Formats: sequence, C-alpha cells, structure tokens
Amino acid sequence: MTVVSSLVVGLYMIEGGLTFMGSSQQRSNAAAELGVEYDERSKLEVIEDLIAEGVDAVPTVSPAVLTSVIGINEEDIEDLFPLAGVSNKTTVYSNESGKYLIYKSDRHGFNNPDDQWDATNIDWFLTGDSFTHGAAVQPGQEIAGQIRSITRSPSISVGISANGPLDEYAALVEYGEALRPEKVLWVYFEGNDLKIDLQRNQKNPLLMQYMEDDFTQNLINRQQEIDNRLEEYILSEKAKAKAKAQAQAQLYKTRWIRLHAIRKVVGFDVDVDVDVDNPLFEKILAKAKDRVEAWGGELYFIYLPEYARYNKADIPHDWYNKKSEVINLVKELDIPVIDIHQEVFANHPDPLALFPFRLNGHYNADGYAEIAKAIVDGVKGYEAKNKK
Repeated sequence: MTVVSSLVVGLYMIEGGLTFMGSSQQRSNAAAELGVEYDERSKLEVIEDLIAEGVDAVPTVSPAVLTSVIGINEEDIEDLFPLAGVSNKTTVYSNESGKYLIYKSDRHGFNNPDDQWDATNIDWFLTGDSFTHGAAVQPGQEIAGQIRSITRSPSISVGISANGPLDEYAALVEYGEALRPEKVLWVYFEGNDLKIDLQRNQKNPLLMQYMEDDFTQNLINRQQEIDNRLEEYILSEKAKAKAKAQAQAQLYKTRWIRLHAIRKVVGFDVDVDVDVDNPLFEKILAKAKDRVEAWGGELYFIYLPEYARYNKADIPHDWYNKKSEVINLVKELDIPVIDIHQEVFANHPDPLALFPFRLNGHYNADGYAEIAKAIVDGVKGYEAKNKK
C-alpha cells in the first residue's frame, strides 16, 4: 500500500470513528459512564409504546418538514401551512439527555402549559427554533418555563424545531398579534438560522407572503383544520418511516465520503454560509420590530451560541459565525441585544458543562436556567435604563 493510499484509508477510519462518536451511541456510552439511565428506543418506538398503553401520542411536526410538501410551489399559495404541532396531544420530541422530551401540547400545538393562553396579559413571548422549543430537557426546563419560574409571570413560547427567521416571524404574526405581549424575545441560534434555515424559508412562496404587510392565515382560529392536516401528514409519514431511515443512512454515507466530521474538527466547515447581508433577514427583523412596537411591546434579540465555540481552542469569538456582524445589524435596527455567549458562556468556568454529557447539541437544564436568568436580568436592565 502506498503512502497516499495509506493516508486516505487512515482518514476514512478516523472519519468513521468521529461519525460513530457523534451518534446516539456516544450519548448512551456517556450516560453509562455517569450512571445515568438512557432510553435506547427510537422516537417511533416510544410513540408506539405509548399508543399500546392507551396514550394518544404523536411526534413533533415542524414547518421545516412540512416545507417538503406544502408551500414550495406557486399552486400551494392558498394552502394551509401550520406553524406548530397537533394540539392537546401527548407529543414526543427528542432525547439528548437520556430521557425523551414528552409533553402535552397546548391548544395551539406548542410546548406550553395550556393555561398560559388564558392569562389576561402575557408578559413574555418567545419565538425561535429547537432551543426555544425545549430540546434536550423536560417540560418546564426550557427557556420559557425557566422565565416563568423566575418571574412568576405568564410566558408563551411559539418556538418549534428547525424554524428559520421567516417561520419565527410568521408565528409572531399569527399568535403574537392576538396576545400583544409586553416583551417579545427573538431567539436567534447562530448554528443554522442564517446558514440553512433562512435559505429554506426563501424557497417557500406561501411563507414569503408574510412579507406582505396585511398577510395572515388566521391560524389562531383554525386549529381543527390544522390538526386534521397534521394528522393526515403524520399518517403518511409513518408509512414512509423505513424509506426515511434509509435516506438518513445515505446522508451519513455522503458525509463520510466528504470527511464531514474531520472537516468540522479541523475547522474547514466553520463559518462558510452565514449570510448576514441577506436583505430578507434585515427586513424580517425590521417588520418584527415595527409590529411589536405598534401594540406597545418591546422586541429583544437573544443571541444563542453553538457548542463548537467551546469545544475548540482559540476561537475568535467576535468573528466566529460573524457574530459581531449579526449583532451590529440588529443594533442598527435599534433592537436591544442580549448576547448569551457574553452573558453566560464566556463567564462560565466550564461552558461544556451546560450541554448534555458535554456533547454537541442543545443545552441542558442548567444551561437553559442560566440563559433564562441572563434574559430576565438583561431585560430588567434595559427597562431600568430607559426609565431614567
């Protein structure tokens, strides 16, 4: 075997190891080392077990997956595009900490105690993606739940897994407008909001209608239609589960061929797709600010950092994922910014301790608690400053 071929074989052996380490098996092994019980079942198995026990359980459904079947063609423009999951159902999400997040969805399909919608005045309203949805923790440990515990004030999250900026603005239009909350938290995740999610949003003509000033689907009053549409989708997807598993295997194969894991480790795939100059992003934020201020509320931009910031040495934090450019853009729109990297992670003696098993993914309950405290303190500071 030549030196070159030996090197190639060696690289793919390393890639295989890194890919394996990034799987759920790595989390299971980490849990075993710590003596933490880890649920090895797939999401489908969890749902089927709950149904066998007589529980009416469904998986989470996000606008991102619906985009593959609704809204991508001009003829879909009058179709119904849900922005949440099925309402009032036992809902199964994901497992990063050893235990699946299973929650009873509220009357509009979000991860909130349903009685929050009955509050006369909503103090806190959050729009975002999986980090706002509550990935990796149990009900009440997500950001909205932690804020609720700290402030004893009503808080509602319309965050859903894989949301992009346009999904988040659409949820603000559909649900925020009816509630007119005092404080709206725009929860931005640097890992994919501009790299992936906004690009997907732009390809959806139905979603792009939200850039029109008066557009709404009136989703808050169409829950039965939404539930019917989502249940139909879930049934069709269950039949495709095997094919999707095969597609996932193909994705891993493609990533293996590209040495995806090695490229991430050595930094080749860092910060290549963050399009801060995308005019749609600025337009979305400007429209969100105008809408919230029109009802007398205040919009806050919450900047969430990703795991890779803390798993590598000598990260240039302002440059990484164009963080300073994103924050400067938001500040130019006169939107208050709460930088969670600066307020929480940069000051923490062990940032990786805020991720489940110290592995790549979402935050753990301690991480969400620290973030919620930083948000509440940041908002209070901003309010106090503007009262002077």
